[in-house]
Amino acid sequence: MLGGTGFLGSRIVTRLTSRGHEVTILTRRTEAAEYFGSKGIKTIVGDLVEPKAFIDSISPQDCVVSVAMPLEFGRISKSKFTQIKERATKFVSTALTIGKKLDCSTILTLGTAYSTRPGQVADESWPLVRTGLTRAGEEADVLIAEAKKEGQPLIIMLPGQIYGPGGQFLKMYEMMKSGRSGVFGRGDNHIPRVHVDDCAQAFVLAVEKQPVGESFIIADDTPCTTREFTERMAECMGLPQPRTVPMFMARIILGGLLLSVMQMECVVTNEKAKRELGWELGYPSYQEGLKATIDNLREGTVSVQSGL
Repeated sequence: MLGGTGFLGSRIVTRLTSRGHEVTILTRRTEAAEYFGSKGIKTIVGDLVEPKAFIDSISPQDCVVSVAMPLEFGRISKSKFTQIKERATKFVSTALTIGKKLDCSTILTLGTAYSTRPGQVADESWPLVRTGLTRAGEEADVLIAEAKKEGQPLIIMLPGQIYGPGGQFLKMYEMMKSGRSGVFGRGDNHIPRVHVDDCAQAFVLAVEKQPVGESFIIADDTPCTTREFTERMAECMGLPQPRTVPMFMARIILGGLLLSVMQMECVVTNEKAKRELGWELGYPSYQEGLKATIDNLREGTVSVQSGL
């Protein structure tokens, strides 16, 4: 498991082990290795950008799962973006290398980077559209296409924006609580969302069913706009309706790379994942998903799975 100690990955690991699967986690943080090791989970300390240092210590596996992503929030300089792109490419390259060496299937994580117009709904046959920060995946896309052409057994997972009690959502939560957040511009564009627990369950099913050669959009049932999501979040937090942040201010706060992603219009269908993986959502809408998330944060029930 690559990225198995983070926000999404730790939840996948917990579900896999609870279902009797043996999991090996690769992490570059010794404290994370110690924590998961204390839970009886095998860990390997290593950095995905230096696979030669650890690849020979990986025992045979049935599947390689990679949810490792170089996430950033806020303004990103050109040099920082170059670093993100290099790491994103290396993460995919290393996952493919490990899968090839172990002669097993590899589950890769991309994202719902689709561009739709009013009335359109994207499915897995649509081409990904790289814009702004998502352009960090351009070179990784080439590596994946080459691996597919060579016949490497791949499964592609395409989550929407993942939210829940932890990860990047905590930053959004703290910003809203302190009054430093709002709706950027009109906020009338749709972005696919999925609760982290539902997303983790989809990955578990992909591991167990091994649908090699397939791609799956992992998003909830309910398309929502940026404004609807933000206003529902404020409602669950007991806060006034969020202010509207003019676009020129949004560009200063977020920078162009992140803002362009947040402005994408993207409506998707999750029917393939439901049909072929047998995926069922605990939170089919952001309405109930946000309420459960805010309740968890208020109660202080955010666990180590928030991302070590």
